[in-house]
Amino acid sequence: MTPLELSTLKALHVVAAIGFVGNVVVTGVWAAVAFRARASSDFRVAARAIVITDWIFTFGGGALLTSSGIALAMARGFPLWDTPWIRQAVIALGLSTVLWLVVLVPAQRVMVRAASAGATTEQPDTLTRAFHRWNITGWLATVPLVYAVWCMVAKPGS
Repeated sequence: MTPLELSTLKALHVVAAIGFVGNVVVTGVWAAVAFRARASSDFRVAARAIVITDWIFTFGGGALLTSSGIALAMARGFPLWDTPWIRQAVIALGLSTVLWLVVLVPAQRVMVRAASAGATTEQPDTLTRAFHRWNITGWLATVPLVYAVWCMVAKPGS
């Protein structure tokens, strides 16, 4: 791999990390604002936007982040599992991904259905429970992502 190709791959990896982690943090903030304003605005828009931005930035960014990270490690001769900081970052990303798949995605589906069914006025408990589950778990799932970013920068154990 040429130096230009390696630099381009690094830049792609950094941009993917910014989009991925940035989306996780920013979505948590604006969704909380939209949820609090649901009495005066339509939360369906926010619930759908959460799903859309998750597919584009969380899933797409995560896939780009993972594939570019693997390509970078291979190009630089780092064994993925035997390099401590890469292993730690992969485990952290895996933990966050499991939380996303097992808790966050199902909660998003409930929020979209509940908001579309008028739960903001008729069945607020369904929407409220789903949002709180999504919000709390989402912030918990952010912690290992921040740790993974730290691993990439600090390279502990190297």
